[in-house]
Amino acid sequence: MKVRFVQSGGFAGLVKGCELDTASLPAESARQLEQLVRQSGIRGSGVFLSDSGRDLQQYEITFEGGPSASVVYDDSSLPLSAKPLIGLLKQHARPQAVK
Repeated sequence: MKVRFVQSGGFAGLVKGCELDTASLPAESARQLEQLVRQSGIRGSGVFLSDSGRDLQQYEITFEGGPSASVVYDDSSLPLSAKPLIGLLKQHARPQAVK
């Protein structure tokens, strides 16, 4: 399974991201990522942005392999069940060039 993550927005407008592939991660890290994806409750694709606050962080997450999905949430619309996954992805995220 591959997980692509892009974090953008917020007051400073920084863009950070990462791509994690369970095939190239250590076994324990791969299991943890797969578990967090399952527990996130993200099952389909879509854009789920709130109408409040223009300075909210946005999170774009794409899953490939297994159930595929591509979603966009912001700080206000992010489901509680997905917060542990976002926390892990933020730990791996690095500054990205703006396209």
